[in-house]
Amino acid sequence: MRKNAVLLLAMGFFLTSRSFPGAAAENRIPFHGLKAVGVFVEDIDPEASKDGLNKEQIKTDVESRLCAAGIKVVPVEKSLSLPTSSYLYVIVNTAKFVSGLEYVYGTTVQLKQVVMLERKKPVKSAYLWATTWEKSGGVEITWVADLAVNVRSQINDTVDAFIGDYLAENPKK
Repeated sequence: MRKNAVLLLAMGFFLTSRSFPGAAAENRIPFHGLKAVGVFVEDIDPEASKDGLNKEQIKTDVESRLCAAGIKVVPVEKSLSLPTSSYLYVIVNTAKFVSGLEYVYGTTVQLKQVVMLERKKPVKSAYLWATTWEKSGGVEITWVADLAVNVRSQINDTVDAFIGDYLAENPKK
């Protein structure tokens, strides 16, 4: 049990220390001119996959929510070639308790975009991928049987926050 408590605390620190809220009203730059996004879901832990957590289902959920909100979704490969290269990166962290009855889990959704670092001459400007928006769903505990439903729900809530910030900068006409 002590090992589980330490793991829970470590995951909580990791997830909350790396997250920050969605774009504030005065700082919606990541969304300005964003026409389409790709969706990439990081690989799911094999044990969580055995217990019903499905990477493709999560991707489908996210894409469906974006499309329903009127946000164009393109394959990640295509999004990389657009002038406004961007994709949503979905991260799911899970750890099964030693008892085998529960999981601790946390999710994070990041908007990744190409940004430019301007340098003084003679060095040329550099382009790189950066996280321009990020929101964590926090750390939760769930029964094994409820893992998929609860993780998907947490991701959906986070994607809804992204949609809200996106639509605040790009209102539908």
